[in-house]
Amino acid sequence: MQAKAKKNICMSLVMMLLIMASACQVGDAAESVPAGFELTTFATGFTEPVALATTPDGRVFVAEKGGNVWVVSDVNTAPSLFVSIEAYTASECGLLGMALDPDYAANRYVYFFVTVTSDEQRIIRYTDQDDIGADATIIRAGLPTSGQVHNGGGLRFGPDSKLYFSIGDTGQSELSQQMQTFAGKICRINPDGSTPDDNPFTTPTGTPRAIFALGFRNPFRFCFAPDGRLFVMDVGSNGESRREEINLVQSGDNGGWPVVEGVGQAEVEGTFIQPLVAYGEQGAAITGCVVYDQTQFPSQYRGGLFHLDFVSNKMFFMSLGDEVGASHAEFMQAENGVTDLTLGPDGGLLYTEMFTGNIKHLRFATASAIIVDDLADTDNVSGAQDNVPNDRSSGNANRLCGNGMALMMIPIGVVFASFRKHGRCV
Repeated sequence: MQAKAKKNICMSLVMMLLIMASACQVGDAAESVPAGFELTTFATGFTEPVALATTPDGRVFVAEKGGNVWVVSDVNTAPSLFVSIEAYTASECGLLGMALDPDYAANRYVYFFVTVTSDEQRIIRYTDQDDIGADATIIRAGLPTSGQVHNGGGLRFGPDSKLYFSIGDTGQSELSQQMQTFAGKICRINPDGSTPDDNPFTTPTGTPRAIFALGFRNPFRFCFAPDGRLFVMDVGSNGESRREEINLVQSGDNGGWPVVEGVGQAEVEGTFIQPLVAYGEQGAAITGCVVYDQTQFPSQYRGGLFHLDFVSNKMFFMSLGDEVGASHAEFMQAENGVTDLTLGPDGGLLYTEMFTGNIKHLRFATASAIIVDDLADTDNVSGAQDNVPNDRSSGNANRLCGNGMALMMIPIGVVFASFRKHGRCV
């Protein structure tokens, strides 16, 4: 009887997974990589991994949405638990972002962005003491959340050694244009949590604000180029006008949300930046990104930007040379809820799969020449012409899949967590 009940539980979970995956059309294509590249599993066994960071000595930190942080020291060694942070995990909440201090080799500081309650998020710093997190220090408290959606969670150090973090509009779009809240903003602080004097905005009394740029819906991930350029991935809205955006953001910029979305809306009153890329049919939740500054890949990829889409499970590549944005095109088909992307210890790329708990490793394996132009599909290059209605932006698919990371992150994650709890379905 017990075995039969266990099997029934597993079958129910499988049915839930199939129904939800079918409704959202997540991961409906098999993995495929360009010629000359190989994709392997770097590490496995995690529960909803959402953030990655690689240390100068080649170890990899893996943060789970539920609050556990692991260290992978070697592909042949089981991960070790670095710290377990108490996180509030409803909907899109949880442990969401991670960054290493620029002087990590000396101070061993690791920073985390985490939802701690239904109405508060924090940035917390730990000291790495032989792969154990110690000396918890709150860097910033009282960061906004609705306890549901659009929490942001991006956390990165810029080339200026300042700590940047992102928060979405928390489900209240009007907050993105209001200077009294960090909702819908990219913020910039000193590593100790204080506010730099050269930030672009001040309070009515002249005190510097932590806000660096405003007008975003849910900038879940962002990344820097070595020359200091900041690229912000802003998750799109619902409906026919939904667009996933890549924005080149400078100090004091306004992304325009909720007044505008996508490109080609210069007629709208206000001074807003135009996204470099705005796409709709190629995906529905833009996520992890990295500027590739290593040498393991062929030279045509060096200095370019790779990014993921959580819903279409695709990886894209975009040259950052002349006419930046024009070369944006699909690079490979991934699977299973891709969320974060970082440089690997060997100069390849690592990315997270939320639904399987795997960390995947992409590297160039052969000396065969790969020409970027051969990968680019000019029919799918994003631009102003993409601001037109499309079939995926209407009806039930829009209502279910247009809500950024909430669309599949929790329900399918619960299913896979239940598999681990109940054992194999045999």
